[in-house]
Amino acid sequence: MAIAVFSVAAAMAVLGGIGVVAFHQPIRSVLSLVLVMIALSILFLLLSAQFVFAVQVIVYAGAVMVLFLFVIALLGPARELGRGRLRFQGWLSALFVLVLLGLIWAMLQGVQYRQPDTGTNLSFFGTVQSIAVGLFTTYLYPFELTSILLLVAAIGAIYLSRKRIDDPEGGPAEGLGPPAGTGGHFPPVQ
Repeated sequence: MAIAVFSVAAAMAVLGGIGVVAFHQPIRSVLSLVLVMIALSILFLLLSAQFVFAVQVIVYAGAVMVLFLFVIALLGPARELGRGRLRFQGWLSALFVLVLLGLIWAMLQGVQYRQPDTGTNLSFFGTVQSIAVGLFTTYLYPFELTSILLLVAAIGAIYLSRKRIDDPEGGPAEGLGPPAGTGGHFPPVQ
């Protein structure tokens, strides 16, 4: 049964990855990426990593992909400008594919899996409890510092994306106060 579920999830991931690259419409590419994320979450569940499965579904397939969809819907495909192809793009991509296949072949020729240390409780590995113990003991401060850094980055992005009232081009705001030269008052609404 596990092999059948793995085969279906692997096929979903590969087809979704091909769809991300092959579709011309950005919305379809994002939906293909959602399919890849769901397939990866199924693979994590097969590996008994329940926490990573839940994070994959909630954070990546849920929140991040919805954010991608909103950004694509806001910008619209009309704003994208097509650019010319590189001169040697076909040959360069074929070279990279050959190098990647060579690396995969070399890796599979000498593959040796390291056995877990004796006495390691594998039933506890990857569970919500094991991740919570590490997160709230050993890695508490780095986790909180990362959340503060993300909060500051979000506030900075909002501040930089603000539009000035008197700027017709919609450039970033220069300050939190009223526009320069207005005497502290905003211009009358017409």
